[in-house]
Amino acid sequence: MTLRRALLLMPVALGACEELRTPAAAPPAVLTSASSAGAPLRAAVAATAAAFAGQGAALTDRPADAALAIARLEALEMEVANRRAWPELSPSLATAMRTARNETRAALGAAQQAPGPEVVRALATVSSRLRAGDRAGAAAALPRSLFEPGGEATLDRLGALGPLPAAEQATAALLRDVRRLDLDGGWAGAGNWWQTGAPGTITDGLGAGY
Repeated sequence: MTLRRALLLMPVALGACEELRTPAAAPPAVLTSASSAGAPLRAAVAATAAAFAGQGAALTDRPADAALAIARLEALEMEVANRRAWPELSPSLATAMRTARNETRAALGAAQQAPGPEVVRALATVSSRLRAGDRAGAAAALPRSLFEPGGEATLDRLGALGPLPAAEQATAALLRDVRRLDLDGGWAGAGNWWQTGAPGTITDGLGAGY
């Protein structure tokens, strides 16, 4: 290789190195808050699957829990489909998670074309404010641009979502695939600490062996 060619290629190589050094954007707080140590993204998968077990029956009359569960489902759907937190996941999971997302949006009255990050932030705020006893603040966090019923009507829907079979099936399938990756050693070199657990962490299943 001539010196001239080497000099021309140097910016490309430096750019690639910079890309490798640049950490991935942090995940939504609703995912990292699922666990205080170990592997928070995997803990969020487990929590979300548990929330939607039995077609989400346990969320009835629990709007704060429902808001958090749907926020996590939205965030996980983005991780699976767009940010590719787990390159080795079954390809069918992206479709299943999108179907589940559409189902929960329809039950809640969220606009199907609403940007996912905005929906996540709004529902996380709603969950937090409801837990603090601030129903008015929770209603104010539900604009009609994102949630078509808006305000109080959307809060009422959060307490009575009805059966959510697609959410149960998709989150259970995601949980199974995460466990498969654990058993197959599929996490080796597969991402940042929030995806796989802190360096040196010994995990079993979904991190039960911390």
